[in-house]
Amino acid sequence: MKNSILLLCVVVVLTHTAMAQSPWTREKGKAYVQLGFTGLFYDEIQLEGEKTVLPVDISDVTVQVYSEYGITNNLEAQLIVPFKSVGYETKIGTTSESLSGLGNVSLGLKYKLYDKKWKISSGLMYTANSITKDADIGLTTGFNASTFLPYIVAGSSSGKWYYFANLGYGYMDNDYSDFFRASFEVGYEVIKNGHLMFILDTRNIVSKESAFDNDVNQWPSYLDRQTYNAIGIKGNYEFKKDKFGANFAVIGATGIDNAALAPTLNLGLYTKL
Repeated sequence: MKNSILLLCVVVVLTHTAMAQSPWTREKGKAYVQLGFTGLFYDEIQLEGEKTVLPVDISDVTVQVYSEYGITNNLEAQLIVPFKSVGYETKIGTTSESLSGLGNVSLGLKYKLYDKKWKISSGLMYTANSITKDADIGLTTGFNASTFLPYIVAGSSSGKWYYFANLGYGYMDNDYSDFFRASFEVGYEVIKNGHLMFILDTRNIVSKESAFDNDVNQWPSYLDRQTYNAIGIKGNYEFKKDKFGANFAVIGATGIDNAALAPTLNLGLYTKL
């Protein structure tokens, strides 16, 4: 089975979930910290346009710290630190392997450009190739590449509604393919301090590079040339307004290629400082 997983990686030689960037920034000296949990469990992937059933059951679990800090009233810094546990178990037999370690750590800056009824911000997110990988058992904890993602985001609010859209372009090294990223989120306050949100997040390849064919350090959750149109429902409730709260989301996708065919389950606990 180890050889089967490695063969898959050679042949293809493959969330988040980072939080969607909104146009609002933290005030100077203010912070937001969230501890998130994401689970992805599957045995099927879409591989170069073909549905592929794997001979193993795969688990990909992430515990992630997401933080924002207001450097000034218009400039915000971000840090995302994911710790991942990935593994597989054969459907026939008792063979299993697992690997734990850091995923792709991200650092970012976001600057508020316009602050009227509509808010407009621009930012840059750098995601490092800080993963743990073990080619002998065919496991990695993230993309085997670094990414630079400049973006612009605009949004507003009206009554109990808020909404924003984000456009970005991801430059990846290590011969991974660049991608275009767009996201949209709209939320409504269904109860006091409680919101229900609709999420749309798309990723589409702009240029096909060679990592898909040549890089053996890939894992079905993090293949090169990954494409999807993610759709999700998210709930958020603040137990104490502007102090601490929790959120839960279920996210699926259509238009998938070179990625897992399964939804993600997401839970977050946060505090505002």
